[in-house]
Amino acid sequence: MALFLVAFVFAGCSVERQLAKKFVEETEKPPVVLKKPKKFYMVSYRETDEDTTGLKSWQIDSIRFYESKHLQHLEQKKLVNNFNTSFYNEMERLGFDVHQGKEVAPLIGNDTVNPIIISFPQMEMNEYVELFRDRGYVGNRVYYKNLELNGIDLSTWLKLSRHKSDGQKVFFINDSITDYIDGYFYRNRNAGRVKYRYEEHTLEKGDIYKFMQDMGRNYAQYVYDYYLNRFIDLNRDKPQQRQFLYHYDPVNEEIMLIKQMPWTEMDVKQVPKK
Repeated sequence: MALFLVAFVFAGCSVERQLAKKFVEETEKPPVVLKKPKKFYMVSYRETDEDTTGLKSWQIDSIRFYESKHLQHLEQKKLVNNFNTSFYNEMERLGFDVHQGKEVAPLIGNDTVNPIIISFPQMEMNEYVELFRDRGYVGNRVYYKNLELNGIDLSTWLKLSRHKSDGQKVFFINDSITDYIDGYFYRNRNAGRVKYRYEEHTLEKGDIYKFMQDMGRNYAQYVYDYYLNRFIDLNRDKPQQRQFLYHYDPVNEEIMLIKQMPWTEMDVKQVPKK
């Protein structure tokens, strides 16, 4: 009985993999209308030394922004453009015909096509400070070192819909980058005491701009995987929920199993309305 179940599971995976391969190699992808992010907020959560008693929240946000280490020095337009261009290029590389700006009107007016519409109701970049605690052994004793890391967090609401179909899907994605600490504990031979030596790799403007490019590429791949798995579900015979999903790696041209998608589906009503 156990062998039969194992064989049944592998047979199911084989069918699903064949469908995934068909989607990647043979299925014509629908055109895409890509809407450029419009609501992009930059908020610092660093603590301020200023007396904020009696101030409104937007006034406190303003003080924190102009005391921020990174946000105040970044160009919002460049951040959005880096993300949008990277997303656009990756969708094209994955086989979608992407339309934006003046290209959209003729496509929407064409009764023979039903494009995917991708929009970003809101994106928010936050700056913060987090505690990093490194630990290591010297001999049989464990030692700890507390350090502060500067971080940048990106929250994104991504919406998928079809022009001639009812219903839409909204997904929430969160990613971050921080300073990087490369450190270790050692015993000073002269003093006999344990010390901590480290090299700190601090975030710079270029890292954050590249981060936006990376996220644009990654999120385009998430959309591809969403439609890949939707294609499998629509074409397989089994109604039950799958234990695994499929991910396509365009760099190595490989189809791989994943446990879950790297985003959270939201109720449409949960999209912020700032």
